[in-house]
Amino acid sequence: MAFPVVFPLPHNRCSWFCFFLVFLVSFFQLAYSVSLNNNSTITNNKTSLCRSDQSLALLQFKSSFTIEVFYGNSKLWSWEANTDCCSSWDGVTCDDFGLVIGLDVSESGLVGDIDSNNSLFNLHHLQTVNLAFNDFNSSSIPAGFVRLNRSLTHLNLSCSRLSGEVPLVISQLTNLISLDLSELNLVVKSPNTLRTLTSNFSSLKELHLDAFLDGLYNSTTSAYEWLSVIASAELHHLQVLTFRSSRLAGSVGTSLLNSSSLSHLDLSYNDITHFPQQMFHLPNLKILDLSWNSALTGSLPEFPPGSSTLQQLFLGNTNFSGRIPHSIGNLKQLTNFEVGDCGFFGPLPHSFGNLEQLAFLGLSGNNFEGEIPCSFSKLSHLKEVDMSSNRFVGPLPSLNSSRKTIELIRLSSNNFSGPIPSSYYANNGLPSLIYLALSNNQLNGSIPPSLFSLPCLQEMYLYQNKFIGILEDEEEFPYSFSSPLVMLDLSYNLLEGNIPNFISKLTSLRGLYLNSNNFHGVVDPRVFASLKNLTTIDLSSNIMLSIDASDIAINIPNLSVFNFSSCNLSVFPRFLRHQTNSYNLDLSNNQLQGRMPAWLWNKVETLDLSHNSLIGFEDHPITHHFSSSLYSLDLSSNSFEGPLPIFPKDLTTISLSKNNFTGAIPMTICNTSWIFIDLSHNQISGEIPSCLFNRAMVKVTKTTHLERPLVDLSKNKLEGIIPDNFDTDCRLQGLNLNGNQLEGQLPRSLANCLYLTVLDLGNNQIDDTFPFWLEHLEKLQVLMLQSNRFHGPIRRHNRANSSFESLHIIGLSTNNFTGHLPLECFPSSYLTAELHQDHFYSFRQDVTFTFLLVPNKGQALEYATVQIPELNVIDLSSNRFDGEIPTSIGDFRLLMVLNLSHNSLVGKIPSSLANLTQLQSLDLSNNDLVGEIPSELTSLTFLTMFDASQNDLIGTIPSGGQFDTFSSSSFEGNSRLCGSQLQIDCNPKKSGSDHANQSNGTNFEWIFAVAGYASGLIVGVVIEQDVLSRNRYYLEKFMNTIRFFQGKRPLRVRSLRRRRN
Repeated sequence: MAFPVVFPLPHNRCSWFCFFLVFLVSFFQLAYSVSLNNNSTITNNKTSLCRSDQSLALLQFKSSFTIEVFYGNSKLWSWEANTDCCSSWDGVTCDDFGLVIGLDVSESGLVGDIDSNNSLFNLHHLQTVNLAFNDFNSSSIPAGFVRLNRSLTHLNLSCSRLSGEVPLVISQLTNLISLDLSELNLVVKSPNTLRTLTSNFSSLKELHLDAFLDGLYNSTTSAYEWLSVIASAELHHLQVLTFRSSRLAGSVGTSLLNSSSLSHLDLSYNDITHFPQQMFHLPNLKILDLSWNSALTGSLPEFPPGSSTLQQLFLGNTNFSGRIPHSIGNLKQLTNFEVGDCGFFGPLPHSFGNLEQLAFLGLSGNNFEGEIPCSFSKLSHLKEVDMSSNRFVGPLPSLNSSRKTIELIRLSSNNFSGPIPSSYYANNGLPSLIYLALSNNQLNGSIPPSLFSLPCLQEMYLYQNKFIGILEDEEEFPYSFSSPLVMLDLSYNLLEGNIPNFISKLTSLRGLYLNSNNFHGVVDPRVFASLKNLTTIDLSSNIMLSIDASDIAINIPNLSVFNFSSCNLSVFPRFLRHQTNSYNLDLSNNQLQGRMPAWLWNKVETLDLSHNSLIGFEDHPITHHFSSSLYSLDLSSNSFEGPLPIFPKDLTTISLSKNNFTGAIPMTICNTSWIFIDLSHNQISGEIPSCLFNRAMVKVTKTTHLERPLVDLSKNKLEGIIPDNFDTDCRLQGLNLNGNQLEGQLPRSLANCLYLTVLDLGNNQIDDTFPFWLEHLEKLQVLMLQSNRFHGPIRRHNRANSSFESLHIIGLSTNNFTGHLPLECFPSSYLTAELHQDHFYSFRQDVTFTFLLVPNKGQALEYATVQIPELNVIDLSSNRFDGEIPTSIGDFRLLMVLNLSHNSLVGKIPSSLANLTQLQSLDLSNNDLVGEIPSELTSLTFLTMFDASQNDLIGTIPSGGQFDTFSSSSFEGNSRLCGSQLQIDCNPKKSGSDHANQSNGTNFEWIFAVAGYASGLIVGVVIEQDVLSRNRYYLEKFMNTIRFFQGKRPLRVRSLRRRRN
């Protein structure tokens, strides 16, 4: 209770003065007391407990959902009864009266339905609600939000698995300042949906509609139409608009030009084709993101002083092109400039040095050229610079002014030259640098040792340069250091000397790539002993490098890849026997001899011992228990002999080609999880196991995502018939049985293999008619049936359907086919160029194989691998075809090789052959052709091989073009031909008989490209980088592991005995 203050009245002047002083003191005391009481009231309000009705509503909200157990940091874990929701509960904000005004439960692992009866809507004072990144089981957006319409200003429902139509009640939240409906499965019927939604949002400042149109009922996603709705909604305060990944298409239009308050516009990941340049000059626009609109064309506008407020500009992965204008330097506030993978070209303007606030610069994947302007040294705030994959030349930029701030430098794949600038490493170098990529340039000089001691550097890529010298060892190393380096790639340089011991101090290292240099000496495995985090060691292609053969007991616990291929290795690295984890081992292309040690099988997952001189197994795998982790094995190009080993059931890749294995294929091979089998070039006999192709699905393992098996059993002694039990769900993509003794008919179940791309059955004894029942195989590109006993006419029975629509390598030579030429049976767009040529090459599958060159004089030349899409071939030679060559042959405009020799063709050579503008080889020899050689053939500028010998041609041999390069053997056996090639004068006044037999040139051996071996059958098509993407180089070696013929041997020549039927 407050008592009144009583002041006695004064009786004189002094008393009045004293009275006045007492009054002032009392007044201030009273004022202080009132102030103290008020402050005490405010303080108590601020620390007051959450109201019971509020905490009860929150606990009911929590109990209405389950929380995924893996969300250990869910905000709701802190919500416990008998604790204060205002001070102790994560994601809850209260006002001074204990009322909940903010709720953020984003990324809390909530799972369950949410409806209008949820207790959330009992919190009537909520101003901000964030439910993003939860799982509401495709519930509709609750209409209960309307109960919050007086208070709610910020609503975020993004990525919460809400679905259905956008309820009209959302539009009644008239106080909204921020709304995020991104990445929901909402039903959006038309732009009117958006118009209704935004009609009452007069205070709205932020609108996020990323992936908003995924539920659109129709295909109308005109960018202009949808953005016009936003512009017409009178959102006068709108500052942020994001419309990412919403399938917006076409031109943006000018509707947003009046949105003067707009500061952030994100239209990335759409199909926009045009963006008006005026938009760059919106008065308040600070952030503009148009990236990942691949069809968006345009160029940067000029930026007069004061014309733009841009701070962040993202145009990456668009078709923007042209030069960077000099006026770019007027964007004084620009911090982010990202134009990677566009079409920009030319030198960089010197005005870049004016962008003093620039922190992130992305110019990769363009055609910029010239030297980096020296004005770059003025940029003092750079954090990330990516200029990779351009045509820059000259020295690397010094980046002196940014040395304290730069964290990422990516300058790879240019033509930079000279040494690494001293500013990168001298005097503590770049102390904040985390990532350095200078690979694939022309850099030279030595690698400075202090570069390895940068305090923050974690990844360094210097591969494919011209660095020389010796990596200094620890005795000369300037620092006693502990490096944070995680990835070090110095491959493909000219480094020499021993592997330095300082490598052992890089204790954080995970990947070490020193391959393809000139290192020499003996590697001591103990240098790796301290690298407990190391997963990949690649020392391959150092031809003078070997490894200590001692049985050193070290273990690298995380090692997964050890690559020592193409070195000077003559013994197995025995320290690997102590590895406790599984790993991938590549010792190919070395000098290993003798037998494989038994311990090698224990822990390997992939093993490549190809191209050595191994003869067998120390402990034969027929009785040895293989590691259950082995899934890829390459023993090709060795001298193994004896029966095939028994393989573990999880083995997916088996390559044993070019050895001396004998005996039959064991039935147990069918128990493996094989995806790729190459047993070619051995002495394997017997029949093909009937179970080999009877597999409904191929097991996809951790190795790859291969789903289509490949089989190469060529060049063996297999006999009997091809099993006729290809599964109805056959996924076989490549089958090569060339060069065996197989007989009988083709298995009709082969038609089940809808993914078949290459089929090579050449050089067997198969007796059948042409397999028109394969014409529905849409992916079949290569069909090789040469040198068998196929017979009869080749006639297309069903002309209404497509026939061999992808076939473009056709080998039917040396059979007994009869009738007219069946050219109409192969109307492939690969050959006829019915598609636009750019499109044509874009849809071809990337398929590799080794091809056999077969001349017509009985010799054979075997070459290295080529790409199947690089060849278009028709070989119908050595059959019994008759009739004329149809003029429709000119429709095969992309044909490169045509062989019609050794048949019974009559009539004239059609001039339409001149339409085959890609033709490189043409053999019409040994027929009954008459008339003159068409002069139009001289227009075939790629024609390097031509043979019309042994016919009944007359007249003058055309001159000009490639015909001036052909020898007499191309025309001999045509008694009435004349011309300089035969040294027979065509002047009728002179007798040509004296010259008829003077041609004494060498026999022309026409070389025809046939797919003799489908080596590396479709490797490029079927291998996707999954687990093996852990390191770039190992992926390449793994691909080599499963190739059929690697093409590493020089050209070899051998005889072929031609068979006549």
